[in-house]
Amino acid sequence: MKLNKVFVALIILIFVSSIGMAVAEDASVAGYTFTVPEGYTILNTTDDSVVMQMDDNNAIVFSTNVGDDIEAAKETFISQGKELIEENVQDLDGLEVNLQAFSVPGTDINSYNYIVLSDDGNILVTVSSDDPNFDTDLNSEGNPAAEIFNSLEME
Repeated sequence: MKLNKVFVALIILIFVSSIGMAVAEDASVAGYTFTVPEGYTILNTTDDSVVMQMDDNNAIVFSTNVGDDIEAAKETFISQGKELIEENVQDLDGLEVNLQAFSVPGTDINSYNYIVLSDDGNILVTVSSDDPNFDTDLNSEGNPAAEIFNSLEME
């Protein structure tokens, strides 16, 4: 009988543990709250940014202290030796998002900068990834920047 109680307790513990792992983590910064994309964990938080990391080659930075001049930002990245590989404006459920994607010299990593200019404050979500098949389309399933924007709320 004692063995049955231990077995039942073990099953309950496994069940509760699996539920706990499925709960998504939220991040809050500068009046915004969003859900951390699946597979990423929060590495660091400051007053105006959150750094999330999946592994050594895949990371995300959510920033709120961002200027209005998208062209100047692009030129800064280019002057640092990065190559512009894609630039467009996307619509995500009525939210206008500017994308500037760059290759990072000497690595297999690309940097995808998603910029939202708003009267409520500008937001930059930078996704760094070594995935050669990374889909930059915010309306595609699995884009971690889209996961952030879709869960974004102002406090």
